[in-house]
Amino acid sequence: MGQNELLSKIRQWDNRAGQWMGRHFYIIFFQVILIIIFILGFGIGLKTIYSSFDVPKNDVIAQLLLIQSYAMILTVMLLILIALGVLNLISHNSRIRSAIRNIEFNLSKRRFDQKPAREDKDY
Repeated sequence: MGQNELLSKIRQWDNRAGQWMGRHFYIIFFQVILIIIFILGFGIGLKTIYSSFDVPKNDVIAQLLLIQSYAMILTVMLLILIALGVLNLISHNSRIRSAIRNIEFNLSKRRFDQKPAREDKDY
């Protein structure tokens, strides 16, 4: 194994390790955070629904606050779901980008390997 081939393998391993870290670590980290926030928001939503049984029907202010709570919980849940969808799109985009980069790396390696040796012949 020549030095160029060894360095090419090391670059390829480094590229794949960087792809794995970029593709999995940050995406999974942010997804876990968003899922925890979603679960906490869902728990708060259930508590709000449970407390709605204690709100008297003739108390207008309490009814308005309850409606505002429902609207805010729904808005937060939708925003979290949209954030998870955008994170999924970013993950998919980075996978496509890394696949294209990997294909380009392999093609450039083949192009370099298949380059004919220059022959200085006088015709």
